[in-house]
Order: sequence, then structure tokens, then C-alpha cells
Amino acid sequence: MPQVQVRCTVDNCYYWAEGNYCNADSILITSTDAAAKHSDSLQNQAMSALVNQIGETPAHHSVETACQTFRPR
Repeated sequence: MPQVQVRCTVDNCYYWAEGNYCNADSILITSTDAAAKHSDSLQNQAMSALVNQIGETPAHHSVETACQTFRPR
């Protein structure tokens, strides 16, 4: 799988690194609607199980998406 640099400005996230980089091993981005429906599961399930549960979540604009990998420091 290709390596990609992910930039993030949420500096109180556990995965935030100097220079506004995300250091998470994997990242879950989903629609805000799906995040709202599965908010309890986001903290309690393994990411692969959660991705299978959520399924496809189309979005038309970036404001309809959310990074669910965030974890406060």
C-alpha cells in the first residue's frame, strides 16, 4: 500500500506531530452522518470491524466528511 503524508492541524490529537502531520498507523474518514449514527461504536470497536459496519458513506463536499481517527491527548 502506498505511503501518504496526512496533514492535520488538530494539535490536541494523540496522533498529531510537529509540522501538522498525522502519525496514526491507519486513518478512518467517514461522512458526518455515519459518524453521528455510529458515535458509540467509534470508541469501542476495532477499525476494521467498524469500517465493515458503516459500509460506504458517499459525500458531495469536504464539509460532509470527518476524520474519526482523532483521539485527544
